[in-house]
Amino acid sequence: MADEMLGTYMSGSDGAVAMRAPRGMLAAPAPMASASFDEEGVDRALSNADRRMINYNGNINLQSAEPEAVIDTVIERAKAKGGSVSNRRNGHVSLQIPVAEFRTFFDYILTLGNVTSKNISASDITDAFADNAARLRIAESTLARLQELLAVAKSEQEKIALLKEIQRVSEQIEQRKLEEKELLRRAAFSTINLWVSNMPAPVAPLRINIKAFEWFSRLTDPNMHPKSDKALKLQVPKDFIETESSKRIWQAASALNAKFWAYEKKNEPQGSPDFWANAMLEFFKPNYSAELKPEETFALIRLQTSHPDPEIYYIAILKTSCKKTLKIAQAHFPNKEAEQKNSKAILETLRIAK
Repeated sequence: MADEMLGTYMSGSDGAVAMRAPRGMLAAPAPMASASFDEEGVDRALSNADRRMINYNGNINLQSAEPEAVIDTVIERAKAKGGSVSNRRNGHVSLQIPVAEFRTFFDYILTLGNVTSKNISASDITDAFADNAARLRIAESTLARLQELLAVAKSEQEKIALLKEIQRVSEQIEQRKLEEKELLRRAAFSTINLWVSNMPAPVAPLRINIKAFEWFSRLTDPNMHPKSDKALKLQVPKDFIETESSKRIWQAASALNAKFWAYEKKNEPQGSPDFWANAMLEFFKPNYSAELKPEETFALIRLQTSHPDPEIYYIAILKTSCKKTLKIAQAHFPNKEAEQKNSKAILETLRIAK
């Protein structure tokens, strides 16, 4: 008798019990994978949220001067919107946000610091929920049928076998109910993971409010020289002509409108040619593409503007400078073509300058 009753049910591949005999009982559908899509489809999915069950996930990496303060602010706002915190540690927080608030809350976080990376993904769990619900209904029907069989069982062996199956099916029902609860939670709440790191401390460039460096602001203009400057006469470079030799400045120009000039100024406060070259480099970095090109007889700073057709400046401090006097030679090229054709002659002049 027990074998006859046990023959009316069997265990499924996933441990659930499916009945053979009862008429009208549905077979469990095959499991279906949830559909996933990226940020481009999130807004479209949000507009269809009343018809589909969508789970959203967002990840944001920020930089801020006060990482923990940013996280505190985000947590406070999340709770005010009906959300909660599932994890927080070492500059990271994981938030559960009501799905209706997901997009606006995600965009709000982006305003709280320097965004280094962000992404959004979404998964359609509608089919997974329907599949689980169908399996739950089948398991509940199976349990009811097993209980009916237990009620009419005659022998202890039959009862023991049925009780084992009832226990297995009951456990499957509890598991299905937990899965249903989790899927409903995932459909109601989205997840946002936020990482906040310290903002790198900016390197403060040398500015003209440092009195010792005020004269740097005049370096790109050959017409701005104090009375204390003295002309430094150099050899006229190839393809240049001398255009001025006054008390304050010596100057030459090329047919391509490149200018080359030289002068001496007081070394006040006192510094070596290398010191002044490095100070100039830091001073001009915020506004120019700047690089230092040291040579045996001089240190040269090359500056390039950010224009589509850039201008180029050379500032050379001769190593023959002394504690009292700096010897400086400069060049201006209106474009890269002028630099390409005239720079070699200028560098040759600088290498033999005294």
